[in-house]
Amino acid sequence: MSTIIPLDDTIAAIASAITLGKGGIAVIRVSGPDAINSCRKIVQTKSKKAWESNRVFHGYAKDIENEKLVDEILVLVMRSPNSFTGEDIVEIHCHGGIIVVNRILDILLKRSNVRLANPGEFSQRAFLNGKIDLTQAESINQLINANNIRAAEIAFKGIQGELNNQINLIKNSLIDQLAEIEARVDFDEDFQEFNYDKFSKDLNIIKEKINYLIEITERNRYLENGISIALIGKTNVGKSSLLNLLSKQDKAIVTEIPGTTRDIIEVNLIIKDIPIRIIDTAGIRNTEDYIEKIGIKKSLEMIKECDYIIYIYDLKSGLNQDDEEIIEKIPANKLISILGNKKDLISIKNIRNKKYSDNTIFMSIKENQGEGLLIEKIIDKCGNKEFQDIEVLLNERQMSNLRDSLKNLNDTSNIIDKKLPFDFLAIELRDSIKNLAKLTGEELTEELLDNIFSKFCIGK
Repeated sequence: MSTIIPLDDTIAAIASAITLGKGGIAVIRVSGPDAINSCRKIVQTKSKKAWESNRVFHGYAKDIENEKLVDEILVLVMRSPNSFTGEDIVEIHCHGGIIVVNRILDILLKRSNVRLANPGEFSQRAFLNGKIDLTQAESINQLINANNIRAAEIAFKGIQGELNNQINLIKNSLIDQLAEIEARVDFDEDFQEFNYDKFSKDLNIIKEKINYLIEITERNRYLENGISIALIGKTNVGKSSLLNLLSKQDKAIVTEIPGTTRDIIEVNLIIKDIPIRIIDTAGIRNTEDYIEKIGIKKSLEMIKECDYIIYIYDLKSGLNQDDEEIIEKIPANKLISILGNKKDLISIKNIRNKKYSDNTIFMSIKENQGEGLLIEKIIDKCGNKEFQDIEVLLNERQMSNLRDSLKNLNDTSNIIDKKLPFDFLAIELRDSIKNLAKLTGEELTEELLDNIFSKFCIGK
C-alpha cells in the first residue's frame, strides 16, 4: 500500500442515473481539495448558510462566461474528513434532463480546476483515504449491481464490514500462530517442546473457517449470476406447458403434435429472490426431420451446459427404458427432480416408479396441480440455505485470494509431518496472511487497484 499515493486533484461526475431527455433529479458529485472553491464559481445563492459543512442550501447554477442562469439547484456541502471520500465533497442536485445536467457539468469542467472522474474513482479515493476497506468498496459495487433483494441485503452486509470482520478474525488467528513460530526460529531453546498436534488442530480450525466462507459463496453464487434450469424429456410430456406455467406467459407453442418445439426457448424469472433462466428444449425422440434432430442434439447438450435439470415424463405412458437411459446421463447433483406429468389422467396408486421414487414429484401442469411443490424442490436444490449469522458473497478476486491463503495452510501439512525447520512453517503462514491482506486491500499494487475500480460506474 505504501506505493499507492492518494491523488490530490479534484474530480467531478454525474452520480445519478439519467434517461435521455428527461428525469426528476440528477446529482453531480465533486470531490477534492478544490471542490468547494470550484463550485462557488458556478453557483449563485443568497443563503446565509451557504458552504457550511453538512448543509443543504438553495441556489442557481450559472454560466461563468455569460452570467446566464442555467438551472435552479440544491447544493450539499461535506467538508473533509467527514465525507464519503474523506475529501471536500460538493453535490449539486439539479433537474434531471440530460441537457441541463451535461451543461452544468460542462461549465464546471471548463471553468474551474476540475477534471472528469474515472470509473469508481470516488470509491477509490474513499479507500485510499482510509474511509472504507477494499471489501466494503467492492460491496458498494455489488449493491449497485444487485438484481434481487437477497443479493442487495448481502452486499449491504459487506458495506457494513461483515466480510472484513470475518477475514480479520481468521488473519488474527494466523498472526498468533506465526508469532510463536517466529519466536521459536530465533529462541527455540527458551521454549518447551513444540506440540505439533495442537498446532495442526488449531490450523485445521482456521482452515475450516476459510472453507466455510468458500462454501457460503459457492451456495450464494446464484444471487449474483443466477442459475439455469433445462426442461428435458421426450416429446409431448409437458415441457413447454411447464415453461408457460412458471413464466405465467404463453412463451412456448403448445400442441399435441410431436416435435413442436425444435429450438431452445428461454425465459428469465425471479423465484423466491433467485434469478432463474428456464430453458425449454426439444423433445427427445427418434426422428428423420433434420431440423428436429438439431434441436434434440441441443437438448442433450443442455444436460452438460445447464446448472440444473428437471426431467419430465408422461404418467400415462409411464417411465420406460428410453426415459431411464436419458436420466442416467444426468449427473445426480444436477437433477432437481423427475417430474411425472398429467396426474389428472391417472390414479397415483397405479404408478410404478420405485427406482426414482425418492426424487419424483407428480404434477398436472395443465390443471396447475403441484407447482408449489416443484418450486420448493427448486429452492432446496439451488441452495437457498442460510449459514448461521454470516452473510457474505465473495467476488472472483476475493475467492482467488482466499483459496491461495488456504493453499498456503494446506502446504503446512507436509512440513508438519516431516517436522521440517520452523522457517518453512513461517514462510507459509506469512504468505497465507499476505493473501488475506490482499483480499481486504492491505497488500495491493496500483495496477490491481485500478483494475478493481475500473469495473465501477463513473459516479461512484
